[in-house]
Amino acid sequence: MYVATGGGWPTEYPSGSLIDEADWHILAGFWHPVAFSSEVREAPVAARLLDVDLVIYRTSSGVAVARDVCVHRGAKLSLGWIDEAGECLVCPFHGLHYDGRGQCRWIPANGDRTKSPPQALRLMSFLAEERYGIVWACMKPGPLRPLPEWDILEHHGSEWVAIEVPKGRWNTTASRHCENFNDIAHLSWVHMRTFGNRNRPEVPNYDLEQTDYGLMMQLSYLEVERGYNDKLGERERLTHYRHDLTYPFATSLRCDYTGDEPDRAPTTSYFFDIASPVTARQTDIYQITLTNIPGATAEDYVNYQLVTNGEDIAVVESQRPEAVPLDLGVEMHIPADKFSIRYRRDLVEMFGLGSPSIVR
Repeated sequence: MYVATGGGWPTEYPSGSLIDEADWHILAGFWHPVAFSSEVREAPVAARLLDVDLVIYRTSSGVAVARDVCVHRGAKLSLGWIDEAGECLVCPFHGLHYDGRGQCRWIPANGDRTKSPPQALRLMSFLAEERYGIVWACMKPGPLRPLPEWDILEHHGSEWVAIEVPKGRWNTTASRHCENFNDIAHLSWVHMRTFGNRNRPEVPNYDLEQTDYGLMMQLSYLEVERGYNDKLGERERLTHYRHDLTYPFATSLRCDYTGDEPDRAPTTSYFFDIASPVTARQTDIYQITLTNIPGATAEDYVNYQLVTNGEDIAVVESQRPEAVPLDLGVEMHIPADKFSIRYRRDLVEMFGLGSPSIVR
């Protein structure tokens, strides 16, 4: 009913979170998506990251991210609006005005607009960047890693079509989703409505390299080309995959399709996939597709991707334990798991995840 005296302002680590506190502080040091840019227009937007409720808002100085709580009486700022000048977020409770840095600029109840509010009257704001049509947030002063470098998304020519896939929320951990997106062995068994080839389940001893940003894997797979609704018939096509993972949860997948007809030139599609940890057991999935396939439409690609995701969701949400075991002895492994084994080791050895005795 009451916060005890001496309780003070909430700590960084959110009360009641099921994310281990040590892991929370590590994960808070990475960049994570919190909204598509297209979602943040005239009104503020509510979001959640690592069990922290956020407000995302756009002013004349750019996009901003802060805790979704007014420091005056704790109302949700995402219920507010942007003032007519486009300079401040207005609290819906008492009208306090906060600028793009989170500083309070006006307390209407005080009457006098010429008198500046105290400097201490400011939101708990976070680092925010807008890139690739996505708003990213980092809840620590210094990010552990930079944003993914996906130059093709920013500098592609007119022959490419860029497609934003509707955001999805999966009842799974960000690492489970990330591993699934980079898992080759499941393709022949899960994706039988889209591109999987159950007659070709073998996974070759693929190339895996450590990079400055994470991991790179490449190999070829004989897909079955079919429409998401099976209206286009079926035929095999050899596809070369290149997966580039940026730690901890962002992947660029390049698919080069070999022309299987004399008059059909090779084509390429990119699938950009980022898992954003909402809670310990919920993840928002951000996806952008870029393709130069002639005649490709956003509607067809979105429908195809949503069917592909639907094939994955039921299986990934069923995985137990829900949390990814960073102790490699907990689960059994096969040679095709080379990527996920390296990924789990890196999360432990490079960042200290899974070490709850170390509080950062």
